This record gives sequence, C-alpha cells and structure tokens, in this order.
Amino acid sequence: MEGFTENYSHALQQTLFDMGKKVLEAHSEVDEIKFSMPNKHHFLVDLSPFGLDNPNEVFFAADRPYGLIEATVQRDNTTPAPAAWNGIAGFC
Repeated sequence: MEGFTENYSHALQQTLFDMGKKVLEAHSEVDEIKFSMPNKHHFLVDLSPFGLDNPNEVFFAADRPYGLIEATVQRDNTTPAPAAWNGIAGFC
C-alpha cells in the first residue's frame, strides 16, 4: 500500500508503476505484476453560490470511469509469462 499512498501522483500510470515497483522490491519471488484500474476523474466543487471558498478541499467523482488503465511492471532480464494470466477472473 505504500506505493499507493506515500507519494503524490500526477497520473494513474505513475501510481500503478510505483505500486508495481514496491511489490517487486518486497517480493523476490515475483517477476511480474499486472494492474487494471478505472480512470475516474474528480472535479472541484464550486462553492461560490453559497458564499464559500473551496481551496482544493471538496471534490466530486464523475459518475462513471472515463477509461481503463492497465499496466504490467516486470523485472529487468526476465521473460514474460503471459499464460500465467489466462483464465483468472478479475485480472487483466
């Protein structure tokens, strides 16, 4: 979870890479990890009609994902094993 929470991310792709990197650093038995996440957008709420300021504190999430971001993080000098991911419900 540290890869997900400890650094500010400018993009979902950066977050996925950081999470994958942390898994590979912590588990030598893992050569490859895949992620799939919805790309949900959050918009600043305009509180001015209520006479209030909103200094980047209150946001609302869009009602649906605008896309799906998938990533694979793999150790250097390892061979991909695509068959390992076939037929696993809920995975990429």
